[in-house]
Amino acid sequence: MADLLDRLRGPELVAQFQKLCGLSLLSEEKSARQHFAKAVRRAEPDCTARFHAAAWTGHHVNAANNGTVPGTPVPQKKYKIENYFLYYLFLFAATLGQEVFYITFLPFCFWNIDPCVARRVINIWAYPFELGLLLALAICTLVSLSRIYTGMHTVLDVLCGIAITAVLVAFSYPFWDALENFQMRNSFAPILALSLSFLVSIYYPELDHWSTARGDTTNIVSAGGGAALATWINHQWSLLPEPSSAPPYDIPALSAPLICRMSARFAIGIVIVFIARHLIKSVALTLVCRLAGVSPLDREARKLLRVEVPYKYITYSCLGVVGLAVCPAVHRYLAL
Repeated sequence: MADLLDRLRGPELVAQFQKLCGLSLLSEEKSARQHFAKAVRRAEPDCTARFHAAAWTGHHVNAANNGTVPGTPVPQKKYKIENYFLYYLFLFAATLGQEVFYITFLPFCFWNIDPCVARRVINIWAYPFELGLLLALAICTLVSLSRIYTGMHTVLDVLCGIAITAVLVAFSYPFWDALENFQMRNSFAPILALSLSFLVSIYYPELDHWSTARGDTTNIVSAGGGAALATWINHQWSLLPEPSSAPPYDIPALSAPLICRMSARFAIGIVIVFIARHLIKSVALTLVCRLAGVSPLDREARKLLRVEVPYKYITYSCLGVVGLAVCPAVHRYLAL
């Protein structure tokens, strides 16, 4: 069993999967020759294979552990791409697990499909069972494989993540309606959601090197806490109409006026969200860095626990409120 876990945890399976998908690691000598040849033919069309640079997963926060000097560039590996279909497929799939997806797809569901469905999407996933299951499996598979393809996670990481998610969904499914009712009606729901999301971010498992995983986790759980607060605000102040029946809902026929309204809601909402993100992030970063006694311009200082978690938590919990409460209020004011 220990040997199996070591194999799943090791880099060999990741390398085998990358090779199977047409991604091969170049040796240092070959990479240098290719770089030199490309420089010589700079004015000529480049008909050779392109190269994809993937950063080492270990970073240079703790120089004693990895032998790098703080402030120096992180060494990169050079890869040869032989299958561009899979390259762009996994490149797209990787974005499904990043901020750009959360900040566009989830608000689009909330503004243009249905707030009730969007709330359940944010909590877990909800559609008609067959469609939701197929969509969830497709997205889960693509995102999981993309993490192995890009070398960000091992096979064991992905398998453990899928197993934990499956267990959580199985045990929480009977309580989804009760959870949604609690989010909307209980006075302590916003406090509980915000405090739990903050504690999850603060007590993220420590690593011997800095990783984006803690920041990404903070982004997701804090946005969920902000969404829970927005849900409570919308219900308490009757800002959004509640559905008269349970899902699935009838999908209206697409028409030119409907498409125009959806496009307008999305365009206006995204502009508000991106402006709010820039402003809130700047203010939060400046405030947290000042309290921590570091400079906001110091990128290494941003990786400190006392800086990274608070400023990301403030930023994305506020964005959850902006996206799910402020934007719908603006849409309603503009009769969209």
